[in-house]
Amino acid sequence: MTLITQPNTEREKPGWQYTPSFLRYRTLLITVSQTVLIFASYYFSFVLRLDTDFNRAARALFWETLPIIILVKLLTFYRFGLLRGWWRYVGTSDLLNITGATLLSSIVDLLLIKLVFDPAGYPRSVFLIDMVLTFVFVSGARVAVRAYTERVQKFDGQKNTLIVGAGRAGSAIAKELKGSPTLEYFPIGFIDDDPSKLGVQIEGVKVLGGTDQLSRLILERHVECVLIAIPSAGGLEIEQIVDKCRECKVSFKILPHISEILRSPASLTQVRKLQVEDLLSRSPVRLDLDTIRGCVADKVLLITGAGGSIGSELARQIAGFGPSRLVLFDRSENDLFRVEMELSASYPRLDLVSVVGDILDVNLLREVFSMHRPTSIFHAAAYKHVPMMEKNCFQAVTNNIFGTYNVALVAKQFHVEDFVLISSDKAVNPTNIMGVTKRVAELVVLALQFNKTRFKAVRFGNVLGSNGSVLPIFEAQIARGGPVTVTDAEAMRYFMTTREAVELVLQASTMGKGGETFVLNMGEPVKVIDLARRMIRLSGKEPGKDIKIDFIGLRPGEKLFEEIRLEGEGLAPTPHDQIWVFKGDQPNFEQVRSWLEDLSSLVESRNVHGVVSKLMAIVPEYWPSQEILAMSEVDRHDRVLSYKRASLAMKDIA
Repeated sequence: MTLITQPNTEREKPGWQYTPSFLRYRTLLITVSQTVLIFASYYFSFVLRLDTDFNRAARALFWETLPIIILVKLLTFYRFGLLRGWWRYVGTSDLLNITGATLLSSIVDLLLIKLVFDPAGYPRSVFLIDMVLTFVFVSGARVAVRAYTERVQKFDGQKNTLIVGAGRAGSAIAKELKGSPTLEYFPIGFIDDDPSKLGVQIEGVKVLGGTDQLSRLILERHVECVLIAIPSAGGLEIEQIVDKCRECKVSFKILPHISEILRSPASLTQVRKLQVEDLLSRSPVRLDLDTIRGCVADKVLLITGAGGSIGSELARQIAGFGPSRLVLFDRSENDLFRVEMELSASYPRLDLVSVVGDILDVNLLREVFSMHRPTSIFHAAAYKHVPMMEKNCFQAVTNNIFGTYNVALVAKQFHVEDFVLISSDKAVNPTNIMGVTKRVAELVVLALQFNKTRFKAVRFGNVLGSNGSVLPIFEAQIARGGPVTVTDAEAMRYFMTTREAVELVLQASTMGKGGETFVLNMGEPVKVIDLARRMIRLSGKEPGKDIKIDFIGLRPGEKLFEEIRLEGEGLAPTPHDQIWVFKGDQPNFEQVRSWLEDLSSLVESRNVHGVVSKLMAIVPEYWPSQEILAMSEVDRHDRVLSYKRASLAMKDIA
């Protein structure tokens, strides 16, 4: 029988390093080497001090005192931890220890030799020279070993790596790589477009050229990986670098955008695969952290829809500002459980309360508000899938309008300080049920502003990576080998990452006196077809060649271009350059109550035609889709027939 032995998996790990057997006795080797260095420094101290007078008598003094010098210094070095460890990892702390050990041992040697033994003719200046030489020899040996390891030795499994960006982030990455030979990347050079840096060595790594020479350097230096360490780079710049890497068939990774690393220094742990978000040209989000902290710290906050994309990211960021209690409200127990487990692990001291419930359950809402007395509400619970809501208009009206009204009214009754509605750019000139219900929700919030609670709405566009967004849809289609489906070649959308959106929502929540609609700067709109092509290229495929792109036409309720404000809404700046505020006509509360009573009756009677007509009356700029109009017409026709049949039946009875 042939036995299959277990492979040595440690040898197969990237960066695995074989340790010679003699290095297992490195403490003994270090002791011997230190003894040699101490001997050399003491000997040259005599030579430098006595020069031609280093005669037989002087040599006798040297040999007589040498054992004391060696013994004292070895004991002192042992006390300072200098007889153990790896020299290739020497750092500032080691040099400080060498300085302390050298100074202390020289003082002890001086006291012992001059006060105890007191040999005749012993030159005292030898102690000073010896102290300097000991530091130079001992520290120099360690630095030389580290320099050799970093500059010459490349370990098994390491990849020749170019770092694009010789700034602070790139320097930090290079330093980490040079100090950790077990990592899989071996830095062989920097790429930087600053001509003043050309040829300069940073952390022992040379700047080899600019990005225009990237392809040539990849081939000449046998590069296997490129690390993009330019956190402030725009999407176009990154895309050009990536295209060159793909042409040369080398792997590439990126340090996240500066907005993701502002709270911590650049580190290799942050390096990740390139994501489509990195290719969107976005400016760093500037936050007034002190103001946000003042509105969150030591307060009770409640988030509805806490299990969703926006709600869960709100919970993560709010948790970092130290609220006294964070209440998570959602009807999806699975999503709520996932968020609760994540936050409990990241913030073990956070007072976290999870409530499984529906915003249509007014009694539960009152119970939660009465028990926890929240200071601020972030209302993120909503139905948001446009085509689906066209087919389920009653559920959209009930959840997005009546649900918002319930939460807002209970917040008013319990004197909550701030109520923030998470709205959408689809509320502007809506062409779908989802958009018009979000616009009505905004009007409901605006009508409630004249009381102790400050009601605000925050409007933004598509969030990349959120549930139901194009990003996960495209990813799934690419993983299946295509085709990738795009509605129209001219379709454009505003895109923002979840993190950016929530950061700006938190900033907007600290502004205004109530009754405002804040709109986030979404940057320039992006063609959906361009996004699809970028994602296909990121997967290592060619659009149209490896992965087909199909145009399927606009779905029910969709439009080619999204807008950010209505005609007649006044645009005003805020203290934040990426947040605007719009002030339009504000309905009174009695008018809103009348709208809701009519809508409630129409929903209860399942009157599609009546619901659509009422929404058009409330929001005059609403242009229903052909699909919902067809449903409305069929519903109206059926109701007319039912009415006629009922009338005929009554006549027959009479």
